[in-house]
Amino acid sequence: MIRLGTLADLPAVAAVERSASTLFAGTHMAWAAGGLTLPRRLLRRGVARGLLLVVDHGGPVGFIVAAPAYNTLFIEEFSVASRHQRLGFGRQLLAAMEQRARELGVAALTLTTDRTLPWNAPFYATAGFSEVAGPAWLIARLRAQARQGNDVTRRCAMQKEISYL
Repeated sequence: MIRLGTLADLPAVAAVERSASTLFAGTHMAWAAGGLTLPRRLLRRGVARGLLLVVDHGGPVGFIVAAPAYNTLFIEEFSVASRHQRLGFGRQLLAAMEQRARELGVAALTLTTDRTLPWNAPFYATAGFSEVAGPAWLIARLRAQARQGNDVTRRCAMQKEISYL
């Protein structure tokens, strides 16, 4: 079941993110495996805005959190616990965030991701996202990620237009 996240979910959300990040072990993003999690303030803002969605399967096993950005919802993080991956929960979360975007009347979902790992850009492409060369605010996020040590040659910005038909 997909539902709005609550403040009480935040410890479980951090555990989900750590579990999901183990997938990066042995890749060029090994630095992300099992360690850092989103700042609590970002998650609290997601709760307050109704933009933290969780998969509740006896407790949170996946989540997506977004923030409003230039008439889009920018996906800050999207994770499914490692033992719950490949069960369709990720697609359900993306569909639920798309519905939230529709309810809010925004034009698109946006994100930045790694273009080479199969569970990043290639996965998003199968969900209707396309790589974009702009807008400037999104490209600025890519540059900021490069300053934090991400390999900018492997990163891309992606967008999915919201259909209102």
